[in-house]
Amino acid sequence: MKFSKIFGVFKKGAKAAGKKGKKGEVARFGWPSGTRIGVFGHENSGKTVYFTVLNEDCKIAKNLQISVTDNATAGEFLSNFRNLWGLGTSDGTGTVVDSRGEKNFPDPTGSDKVLQFTAILDRGKKMAVVTYDYNGKAVSISGTNDLAEKVIDFMTGCAGLMFFFDPKILGSELQVQAHVASFVNMLERLAPLESRMPIPIALVINKADILPGFSGDDQVVLVNPEDEHFISDDFEIFLEKVLSSNKIAANSVWAGSVRNILVKLREFLRVVVGRTLDFQVFFVSNTGTSPEKVGADVGRSIYKPPAKINPIGVREPFYWLLHSVVRNKRIGLFKKVTRYVVTASIIWILFYSLPFIYHFSFLMSKPVEVENNILKQYGGNQLSTTDGDRMTIMREYDRYNNRWLVKKMFPDFQLPSKKIYETYKHFNIGAAVGRLDNLIGEFTRIVADSTAWPAFNPNTGELNLNDRHKALLAALDSLHTGEATSVLYVRAGRTKVAWELFAGFLSKRQDLEAARRIQDQVLFDKNNAEDYGAEEERLGQALLNVAKVKEEKVVRKADSEQALTQYNELKDRINNSNEPAFLFGKAVSDLKKILGKLGADDIAEKQAIQKYLREIDKWNEPHSYTYKIVSIPDAGHVHVDVAANGQEPTWADSTQLFEGEELKIKWKIDEDIYIGYDTPGAPEYWGRTTVGKVVLKGKYDLFAMDGSVEFKDIGKTVIFSFKPSLQGMLPRLEE
Repeated sequence: MKFSKIFGVFKKGAKAAGKKGKKGEVARFGWPSGTRIGVFGHENSGKTVYFTVLNEDCKIAKNLQISVTDNATAGEFLSNFRNLWGLGTSDGTGTVVDSRGEKNFPDPTGSDKVLQFTAILDRGKKMAVVTYDYNGKAVSISGTNDLAEKVIDFMTGCAGLMFFFDPKILGSELQVQAHVASFVNMLERLAPLESRMPIPIALVINKADILPGFSGDDQVVLVNPEDEHFISDDFEIFLEKVLSSNKIAANSVWAGSVRNILVKLREFLRVVVGRTLDFQVFFVSNTGTSPEKVGADVGRSIYKPPAKINPIGVREPFYWLLHSVVRNKRIGLFKKVTRYVVTASIIWILFYSLPFIYHFSFLMSKPVEVENNILKQYGGNQLSTTDGDRMTIMREYDRYNNRWLVKKMFPDFQLPSKKIYETYKHFNIGAAVGRLDNLIGEFTRIVADSTAWPAFNPNTGELNLNDRHKALLAALDSLHTGEATSVLYVRAGRTKVAWELFAGFLSKRQDLEAARRIQDQVLFDKNNAEDYGAEEERLGQALLNVAKVKEEKVVRKADSEQALTQYNELKDRINNSNEPAFLFGKAVSDLKKILGKLGADDIAEKQAIQKYLREIDKWNEPHSYTYKIVSIPDAGHVHVDVAANGQEPTWADSTQLFEGEELKIKWKIDEDIYIGYDTPGAPEYWGRTTVGKVVLKGKYDLFAMDGSVEFKDIGKTVIFSFKPSLQGMLPRLEE
C-alpha cells in the first residue's frame, strides 16, 4: 500500500473518531431491522431503475453480491427486470417459456416500497440492508406530499446516503437550484450548524451517458483514493484541485462536463466538502448508452431502454457506501473502547496529579498573582511600589514558604520564593534615584549640544524625536510612577516639566514668552524645590544658557515681504501637488493666514488667493462628474450610488453598469460612495445585496474611485477613469 493511501486511511479514521455524536430523532414509522441505506432523489432521477440494475449487476460481481430476503422486494425487482429487458412468460399446454416483448422503463413510482436484501461485501462481510423506494415528488420543495415526512424519517435514521442527480435538468437553472435546495435541507437535518457529517455521503450523477466526454468505467469515481485529501478543503479549492488532476484534465470535453456539474451543485458541495472525508462523487449509467426517446408526458419525456443494456458504475457507489458504513462501525467500537481507556487514564492522572494541581494552580499562583497585580499598576516597575505594596507581596510569599505541602513535596520552589521575599524586604530606592540622576545628566548633555536638539518640522508643527530622545522620555515615564509624594516621583516629574518647556522653546524659537517660561521655572525650582540636587542644578543652568533671555521685548514682525515669501513657497507646492487632502485642507488654512498679512500692493496675489478659495467652495456643493468603467472582471457588472456621510444609499432599481459605459456621478466633499459588484447569473438586488461591496469613505473619496477599486472580500478589481481627469480639475493658484 502506498504511503499516501496509508495516510488517507489514518486521516479518515481520525475524522470519523472526532465526529460529535448526534442524538437520533425518534422514529415515527416502523422500519425493518438492518442497515438503512437511503437514496435521496427527485422524480425521474432513476432510483427504481438503479435498484433493479444493481440487483442484476451484483449477480456476477465479486466484491458485492445481493441476496433478496423478502418476497415483496423480489417481486419488485422481477417486475422491473421484465420491463427493462422486455421479458414475459408464455404458457402452453404443460409448458411455460420466456417470451420476448417490448422493453420499457418501469412506470414512475406510485406508492412507496421498502426493499430488503442481504449484501455480501468482498465475499466475506454480510449485511442486512434496508432501503426505500418512493415517488420523487416527496422530496420536492415546490409542493407538499403525503410521503414527505416518511421519507425524511427514513433518511435521518440511515447509516449512509446517496443523493441522486439527473443531469438532464441542467438546462433549467431554477429546477437545478430547487433540487440542490432539497439536498441541502436534508444535509442540514443530518449535521446542522456546520458540524461533522455523521454518515458517509455519496453524490450519484445518474444517466451520465448523456454528458459530453463520458466514455466508461474509468470516469465513474471522481476522486481517486490517493486524492481524497481534496475533500478536506473548501469548495473553491476542491473544484480547482479536481479539475487540475491528471484524471480530469487529460480530457478537456469531460473536464467541461465535470466542471458544469460541480458548479451547478456548488451549494450542495459547499455544505458537505470539508466536513467529512466520507464523501464521494460517482458518474453512473443504468443502461450504458442513452435511451431512445419515444414520447412525452406531463412534466417529463418518455424513453425506452436501448437495445443492449450495459450498466456502467452502478455497483461502485453502493459498494463504497456499504464499505464506509462497515469502517465507521469499527471506528465506533474503537471509540467506545477508547472512552473507557481515557476515563480510566483521567481518573489515574487526577489522583496522581492532585497535589501538583493544588500546588501550581493555587498555592504558587496566589503570591505570583498578587505580585503581578501590584506591579501592573506601576508598569512593572518594582522601584515605584509603596511600602504597603511591598509588605503585601512579602506576606503572600512568606505564607507560601511555610505551607506543609511546599516543604514536603516541592522544596525546590522554596529557594526562589525566599529570594523574592528578601528582594522586597531589603528594597532600596537609592538605585532608582541614581538612575534618575543619570537620565538628568543625559538631558543636560542634549541641551548643551545644539546638534543633539530635536528638529522642528514646520509641516506637522511637531518635533522630530530620534531614538535618543525617545529613550530618555520613556525612561523618565517609567520612573514617574508610584506614590505622588515619593522623592522619585517628584524629581522625575520636575524633569518631565523641564523637557516640555525645552520642547516648547524649540518649537517657537522667536517666541520670547517660551524663553521666559524656562527662566521662571528654573529659578522657581532652584529656590523652592526639595531634594534639588547637583544634576538638576546643572540641567537648570544649561536651560538658562539656551533660553538667552533678552531685556527688551522682541516683537515678531509679519510684514508683507515675509507674507509674500510664504505665498510664493506655498504657491509652488500647491501647483505641483495632486493631494486633495492638502489642496482642500492645509493649503486653504495657510492661504487664509497669508491673505490677512499681505500688503496693499500685493493685489495680484490677493486676487489669486480669493479665486482659489472660490474654487474650493464649489467642491463643497454637489456637482456631476463623468466617469468611464474601464474594466470589470469575469463579465460582471457594478452598481454605484452616493450617500451622505454615515447614511445608506437609496440604490436605483433596474440599473446595471457594465464595462465600457460612460456615466455621471453627482458628488460633493464628505459624501460616501458605495460600489457593488455582481457576477453573471447572481441574484439581482440592484446594489442592496451584491457579491462584493466597497464603501469609499472620507472627505475626498471621489479621488479614491479614480483608478483601481479593489473588492478585498472577493479578490476582484474594477477600474474607473474620469473625463475630464479629476487631477486636471483640482484648484490652482494662478498669476
